[in-house]
Amino acid sequence: MNKETQWIVEAIEAAAKTADRDGEYWRASYTEQDAEITALLAQYMRDAGMEVYSDAVGNLFGRIEGKSRRIVMSGSHRDTVRHGGKYDGMLGILTALKAAAALKEELGEPEKTVEVAAFCEEESSRFPTSYLGSRNLTGDLTEAELDDLDADGVRLAEAMKQSGYLKSPISIPRQELERFVELHIEQGGVLEKEKKQIGIVTDIVGMFCGEIYVRGQQNHAGTTPMWMRKDPMPLAAEFIFRLNSWAMEHKTDMVCTVGRMVIEPGNANVIPAHIMFTFDIRSSDEALLSESREKIRQLQAELTADVSIEVKITCDEAPVHLDLQGRKWLREIAEEEEISYREMVSGAGHDSQMIGQKYSTNMLFVPSKDGISHSPKEYTSPEDIDAGYMMLKNYLRKTAWKR
Repeated sequence: MNKETQWIVEAIEAAAKTADRDGEYWRASYTEQDAEITALLAQYMRDAGMEVYSDAVGNLFGRIEGKSRRIVMSGSHRDTVRHGGKYDGMLGILTALKAAAALKEELGEPEKTVEVAAFCEEESSRFPTSYLGSRNLTGDLTEAELDDLDADGVRLAEAMKQSGYLKSPISIPRQELERFVELHIEQGGVLEKEKKQIGIVTDIVGMFCGEIYVRGQQNHAGTTPMWMRKDPMPLAAEFIFRLNSWAMEHKTDMVCTVGRMVIEPGNANVIPAHIMFTFDIRSSDEALLSESREKIRQLQAELTADVSIEVKITCDEAPVHLDLQGRKWLREIAEEEEISYREMVSGAGHDSQMIGQKYSTNMLFVPSKDGISHSPKEYTSPEDIDAGYMMLKNYLRKTAWKR
């Protein structure tokens, strides 16, 4: 392990210490833990000779001025899910920081300006707004979303102000951004199983997600005859079964998950008043996502009878196809460095999904031990970190330092 990778490994451990929230690993946005990691990353950036600044919503940037004001940016998110791990997001920030600093030391002033980004609130770690930081960068964050509330009823705008942000207008797109690249843990087990060091991401799946509310009539379980019931449970079960059966017809091209269900009042001897369950459909195929929207509407129409069915859409994101030229460069780098790789689709959403809709964007994956992520057991070996770091460093050399 070279000294640059050693620094990254040690910096990951130092960063992890800022995520302790009463004994629980969690770095939510605009909290004490977020302030601690922001200060630590800012110090790393200053130590590397970068100009450090934050935008209106709290994204942190380290800037190396180049001969051109056109920007090549790299980084990831600094927030974590509750009970999360130390590599998700943070690895991408620290590898970008070290690669940019090392290249500046080795090669001097870059041809293009380089920025390292530490985005806030990618994970919906505190507020319901996903990809808040990257959507602010692209100009897609709305004023209405500043009224979103956290679990304690705190407005997003107030949380930002309490953290020292929101002193300038939000959602002003970056005009000089030419290219973005994000290194991330795979959060799955494909690379490890296939013994590949690197995943070159071709596409990031689109997501169609929502909540289904099936409303019936609450009543006594023992005294209400079956023929008199307005029970939402059988129809909720049929909705889920038919949705899953449809998804299984396309099982190599999409995934569909019902991950949460709430039954009210939820007593064993009471016919429920209503049931809420979530759905999460993902695919890189736009046609399948369109078909999924129609399937939800079809099931809603067909199953509404004595009970009512309401659909609330919480996410409708198009798939993103990552930059072809950048993918070609990454394949060339892997072959030159004799690093094993495979091209693959990302089944998880990332800041690159937002940025890739408007700017040339690429992603690199490194293996996750046992395919585990969003868990304290999350781990990527120093050897795999080293391979990812070398890929990212060479990509930045090619895109920002070479003429």
